[in-house]
Amino acid sequence: MKHPQELTDEELRAANTLMTGHLEATVELVDSKQPGGFWLGASYLFWPNCPLNTTNRKKMSVEERREELLKWRDVPEVDAVLDAPCVLCGVAACGWFGKVDVPLAASVSYRNTTVPGHEGMALCRGCLLSFYALPYACVVSGGRAALIHSWDDEFLSETVGVQARRMLKRSVFSPGSSAVPAAKSMAYSRQRRVVEALRAYEGDLVDGVELMVFSNSNKEQELTVHAIDQPAAEWISASAYDRHKQGWVFLARAHHSPKVPGASMLARNLFDRPLWVVSSASSYLRDLTEKKTGVPGEGPALAQACFSYSTRVLMTTETDAAAIRQLARRIAETVDTEDAGELKKYFQAHRSPKGLRAWLRNKSTQHMLRSSSPEPFVTEQQWLLLFDSEERNYLHRDLLFVGMLAELHELAPAWRDDPEQRSALEEESGVNDDVDEKEED
Repeated sequence: MKHPQELTDEELRAANTLMTGHLEATVELVDSKQPGGFWLGASYLFWPNCPLNTTNRKKMSVEERREELLKWRDVPEVDAVLDAPCVLCGVAACGWFGKVDVPLAASVSYRNTTVPGHEGMALCRGCLLSFYALPYACVVSGGRAALIHSWDDEFLSETVGVQARRMLKRSVFSPGSSAVPAAKSMAYSRQRRVVEALRAYEGDLVDGVELMVFSNSNKEQELTVHAIDQPAAEWISASAYDRHKQGWVFLARAHHSPKVPGASMLARNLFDRPLWVVSSASSYLRDLTEKKTGVPGEGPALAQACFSYSTRVLMTTETDAAAIRQLARRIAETVDTEDAGELKKYFQAHRSPKGLRAWLRNKSTQHMLRSSSPEPFVTEQQWLLLFDSEERNYLHRDLLFVGMLAELHELAPAWRDDPEQRSALEEESGVNDDVDEKEED
């Protein structure tokens, strides 16, 4: 995929002709609800003031509609027709453009670069056509357009290419308006598309990723940006390969609920509530242990995923992670007895900070009186991590619980259960589904 500045005059004209042709195919329609009305419906969202959407559209003849459309999309043959540089790339501009051509150009809340009484933004042909091409990179549902953005050009090029092909396919087979009712959209499907794009990307990421959800309609102008920084994007991308794959499957399983597929809720948390990724895994394992005394088979893979996510994304230091793992090992060795009595006591204690604090003090006292080891049961650093690290307390305690179960899984084979007995959750969590195919169904 070429940068707009790399396109020749012939390629610029061909691109404009192709995109104008998609809109021209709608001039015979009365409204967007008719078959073939996809791009007319999309125009309400992207260019509500364009000639396609005049208030007297129904009174205009087909030829009048076509004439107005072609006049609007008549891009100058060359740049430098006015004495101003393009505000985006700095090359010679070809004209002034505002809300009719640029989504949110006149929005007081979000952009407001076109002030009252001014002719608009100075744009070159390449940047102008990029705005015309914007809908092809979007997913439209629930009256909003969703767009993946990144300053990583290679990732963006691949992702936009895939989405453009999907959009063209949808525009052909859509029976009418482009707006999909919000109720039919899978929960958090926009976030999930970004996560799936990252997991499908095989290159090295050099920047983070943004999800832009917006509307340029006259009824409501809105722009909401969800962001994933580069470390999180890299971690998500790596989750599709090698030893990380099983942990990802179990993370999606841990996020599953009757109302929201696990893969979708995981995507939401990765964007907006990153600390909840580990807490959801911990809660899932805790629920399993309460239903059946034993060691969930998902423990080791989930522990690996949670500690990896915490150090690479949440910026837990390797030193702190190692200290939590060390305490997890010590607790596992303590509760690994012939019966499950000690394990049950620990599960009960870990339900609250107060209970865990009392349990650790008791074990520390016993360790000091009965053990010949010079090392304390709980070090000062470990205690501070669990109970005196401000907003990180809960994260560290969740890591401790997950880590302890992983250690116990290794120490007590007889207590392990088979995670495959919960494999049906994979289908329910949607971890193997393509979100676009799912919605089109």
